[in-house]
Amino acid sequence: MKKLNHPLVSLITPGWNGKKFVHRLLDSILNQTYDNIEYIYVDDGSTDGTKDIVLSYERKFKERNINFLYVYKENGGVSSAVQEGLRHVNGECLGWPEYDDILLPDSIEKRVLYLETHSDCAVVSSDAWLVSENAINKPYGVLSGYNANRYDKNHFVQALLTNSIFTAACHLVRMDAFDETHPGRIIYPSWIGPNWQMLLPLYFKYERAFIDDPLVYYVVRKSSISHSHDSLQKKLDAIEEYKRILTDTLDRIEMLESDREFYKKIMSEKYARDWMNLGFSYRNKSLFLKGYQYYQTHNLKVSNLRKMQRFALGFPLFYLGYKCLSKINFILSRIFYENSLNIFDFQMEKNEYPHP
Repeated sequence: MKKLNHPLVSLITPGWNGKKFVHRLLDSILNQTYDNIEYIYVDDGSTDGTKDIVLSYERKFKERNINFLYVYKENGGVSSAVQEGLRHVNGECLGWPEYDDILLPDSIEKRVLYLETHSDCAVVSSDAWLVSENAINKPYGVLSGYNANRYDKNHFVQALLTNSIFTAACHLVRMDAFDETHPGRIIYPSWIGPNWQMLLPLYFKYERAFIDDPLVYYVVRKSSISHSHDSLQKKLDAIEEYKRILTDTLDRIEMLESDREFYKKIMSEKYARDWMNLGFSYRNKSLFLKGYQYYQTHNLKVSNLRKMQRFALGFPLFYLGYKCLSKINFILSRIFYENSLNIFDFQMEKNEYPHP
């Protein structure tokens, strides 16, 4: 990969109806200590006046010598907006923070410095502070949860299984490596965020690095896309979309067909587990059995825990007792064994999913 020396960093932001909060991201870009930036805002069909807010920053970006481009397109989803932004990228490095993210002042500088001094890495990711939309300046945890796998340089399988950081603002990639792994800069145009499409091809071919410092504020908003799957059907619809994204992305990566089938098998097993988790959480026996029977059909080991869950779904009192004991065990494990929020375990326990 090309040696970097004070490279131009391109930032793409896809956004739809962010009038109430997009100023926080724009201000954070203006406050960056790094001084070689171009910024591309792709408005995905906003109708709430977001355009006026974004364009009001044009002069401020010019004063900071930040090349600024506003692009409007018909609403097509987050990934399609990033796809549009990729057409305008001129930089040697690329980030794609979403419109409700906030960059710490040295966020870009620290990640650029890492790539400049580690030519073996195509991607560098950082941790992020978790904050609520009503208390931006009061972090209550870190996105990684200090997960043990966060330093893994070969991160392809971890990302495939969603055991990774998917907050867009945390990543910075080399464009020469990106163009090599994304011919024509084409990604699957999903209505869900593009992180699998952007990162998996890079992770398959190259190493990635992780910076422990939180360099981003990840704002937890109840109305965000990643937190809008508030019903069983919406969660199932999201799973089907994730499967389409992963299938398309795996099909685009140059690899042996035997490897491709292996990774698709891993993906299918993961979603079988998700069906069981959701089925048990929502007390939907048919959904639980869909995942359970996948395991049986494919001669996969069914754990005693899954057998107990299947039994509990047939007996209301046993089911309620099991859920209560699980909750008590979860609370006690937090009190006695962990001092920080582990977002991966927390999401698994609540049957929520990290969203790319």
